[in-house]
This record gives sequence, C-alpha cells and structure tokens, in this order.
Amino acid sequence: MISRFLWIGVGGFLAVLLFCIAMVGGRVTGDGTKAAMSILQVFAQQVQPTLAPDLIIREENVYLCGDSEEIARKTAGSLGVKTEKELKEKYHAPGFSVEVRNDEVLVRQKVNEFCSYHRSFRHLGIYDNKLAVYQGPLGYHQKLLKVEESIPLNSLSAAFQVKLQQVMDFYHMTPETQAKLRYELEFSNEDALNAILENLDEMQD
Repeated sequence: MISRFLWIGVGGFLAVLLFCIAMVGGRVTGDGTKAAMSILQVFAQQVQPTLAPDLIIREENVYLCGDSEEIARKTAGSLGVKTEKELKEKYHAPGFSVEVRNDEVLVRQKVNEFCSYHRSFRHLGIYDNKLAVYQGPLGYHQKLLKVEESIPLNSLSAAFQVKLQQVMDFYHMTPETQAKLRYELEFSNEDALNAILENLDEMQD
C-alpha cells in the first residue's frame, strides 16, 4: 500500500514538473520536449530498483562449437553491484552478454576456443586448394591446424574432392550427407586422423 502511494506521488510530481516546463516555455516546443525527456531519463536512472545482494550471477563460456559451460556462480553482493546498470558495466567488455532473469542473472562470454569435448576433434577440409586439417567438428573452420602442401586438391579423386567441397559448405548439406561426412572426414582425436592420412589412397577408392 505504501509503495502504491509512493508511485502515485512520483507520478504527480512528474506531471507537475512537465506542466511547469510547458508554462515557462509558453508551449511545449521541440526543445521543451527533449528537456522533459532528459529529466525523465535521469529520474528513471535514480529510481532504478536495486538487486538483492544474494541474487545469483551465473557465468558461462560459449565456445566456437556452440556449446556452453558454466564456469562460476557469484552473487550481486560479492561483486559489489547494486543495480542492473552497475551489473552491465561490470561485464561491458566485448564478447559479454548479460541477461537478467527473475531469480538469477546469466552472463555469457564468447570464447575463441572449442569446448573440452570438441577440442581434440579434427576434420579434413580445403585451404588454398590443398588438403587441410582443422580443429573441431565438421562445420567449424575457425582453427586451421595444418595444410598438406604435398597434397593439392587436384591430385585427389573427383569423388573425394566433392566430399571436401561439401565439408566446406557443411551446413548447406542434407542431414543424410552431413552424417556421411561426419563418419568419413571427422575424427575424435589426432591418432584417428593420422591413421586416415597414412592410408589416404585407400580412403579415396
């Protein structure tokens, strides 16, 4: 009830304030409107609701593969932030996003790495018209690891060249083609990749 009366009083105060601005100017001009909006914005910042000290702030890393991983849980009190504005200023660096929910805050940071599961993955692809090895699962070509300089693309069979082209355009392939490419050209670790590279001629048959 007290809170309701408080907001009614605030509304009355703002109404009187706007009326006074209009009276002083004789009419509400464009400049008067801008002045009134500026005052309202300042007032809104001043009455911004405070965050509870025990509000949970969950921090996550979002990796190149799209997977996310929780890395920490903190509270607004432990960070010394009292408002949403202060919270967003705390995480203002590039790559951060802040989502304020009813019972927690989710802070996500984009990381230029693969998650712990996909970090060991390797897949074949193309770079500069040569056979190349990329880190991570198929569809992600951000991390070029190696270019097989002695294996130009035109030295491979036509069918194998088509598969490599499909790898580089992975997300435009049908689900059936994607599954086949994963089976043939995606590897869970370096050893599995090297076994294929050592028997590349047999793989092209």
